[in-house]
Amino acid sequence: MKLFVFFALIAVYVHAHGDHDHDHSHGVEHVLTLTQSNFDSTLAENDLVLVEFFAPWCGHCKRLAPEYEKAASELYGEVPLAKVDCTVEKELCERYEVQGFPTIKIFRKNSAPTDYDKGRTATDIVKFLKKQMQPPFVVLSSEEELNNLKSSDDVVVVGFFSSEDSDEAKVLKAVANTLGDTASFGLATDESVARKADSRLGAIVVFRKFDEPVVKYSGEIKEQELTNFIKSESFPLVGEIGPENYQKYVERNLPLLWFFVDFANEDVTKPLLESANHVAQNVKGKLSFVKLDGQRWASHAKNFGLSGNTPGIVIEDRNRHTKYVFPESDQVNTESLSKFVKGWEDGSLAPTLKSAEPPADNDGPVKVVVGKTFNEIVMDPAKDVFVEFYAPWCGHCKNLAPKWEALGEEFKETPSIVIAKVDATENDTPADIQGFPTIIYYPANNKNGLVYRGERTKEAFSSYVRENAATLAKKPVGKHDEL
Repeated sequence: MKLFVFFALIAVYVHAHGDHDHDHSHGVEHVLTLTQSNFDSTLAENDLVLVEFFAPWCGHCKRLAPEYEKAASELYGEVPLAKVDCTVEKELCERYEVQGFPTIKIFRKNSAPTDYDKGRTATDIVKFLKKQMQPPFVVLSSEEELNNLKSSDDVVVVGFFSSEDSDEAKVLKAVANTLGDTASFGLATDESVARKADSRLGAIVVFRKFDEPVVKYSGEIKEQELTNFIKSESFPLVGEIGPENYQKYVERNLPLLWFFVDFANEDVTKPLLESANHVAQNVKGKLSFVKLDGQRWASHAKNFGLSGNTPGIVIEDRNRHTKYVFPESDQVNTESLSKFVKGWEDGSLAPTLKSAEPPADNDGPVKVVVGKTFNEIVMDPAKDVFVEFYAPWCGHCKNLAPKWEALGEEFKETPSIVIAKVDATENDTPADIQGFPTIIYYPANNKNGLVYRGERTKEAFSSYVRENAATLAKKPVGKHDEL
């Protein structure tokens, strides 16, 4: 079963600042408004554009708006920042598979768009975009320039070659063009600079501010091989995860071992993380170990089936849509953690499935769905089922509740239409939850589900159900009710 996605944690973390909206009537607006008519032309006219896909009712979008406008003002004339209202420009948002709000994408000329996964303050946005405007690599002619580059980023890749035009240098430049968000790149052709770095001409070295500070590349200097190596070495063995790098870990496309620890209790946490580092070394490239503050995020640890106490350990295997909880009664050490990870690796470890108990009375206008009853209720091929996936602590979900109840009342006498809700913090389901609330429609003829992105009013919900229901009779095209 597909797991609760930790995106909700990141959304809360990132957007915990104020509440504003997209109304900038008190001054000049520097954020461009893009529509179907000017979207493609704007991208064609600019080498780099940052685009926010938003919905006016989205609280996270409202909180981002002043920071986004401030960044647009600081970068005015250098890099355009733009926005697309997905409640109006639905075709554009479908084209770019927008799954939640806000979604921010980076558009570069002649390249496929990529997701913006950095911080969402004006400072973060400006810093990121200024780096994008810099050359993908710098030519280094002295030890001082090399040291300056090494101190400028967490991950720095330097190629030491006899010529800037050598085949090896061309490979490095090509990789620098695609991995500029991952690392900073340098190229040195002076043998004395190579010697100062304890290297030689013909070598590629990765300098890092974590784990092993210097890692030398030993493979063939080919674009794909070098790209894979740099991507792998840009992650610490056990890295701290947060809003600025969560998407980076997702795009790494490895299962995640979440390690919830108490950072304040160093005497306990230090040996735990030393064990984690040791085990992580043995599964490098197979499993991403990430640590985070288990005191601060205790409620989110519970979403994975943990108690919320520290330490808490769980493997989230997104590709298999499963999770594996380390028994909290077991002592955490190198031996027990190795056994746990080995069990996951060889398939002998059973996945952990979470479900609340079904309610004794489920005859209300809104059906309560739990993990155990998801297939029975939602996947019923004779029913059109509209499901809200919520979290009890979510303010947006609380605001939605009376509208959802009213929708249930409207359809309670229509047996083929089911209005339902799932506490996604207590139940594992196949749904891809990208934030709260996530609303998905499962018509009788399409149990893959349709993510609802419209207005959150009872009237909008009702119209959507009637337009997409497979079990309700549709009026023939051209037929109209008589006045």
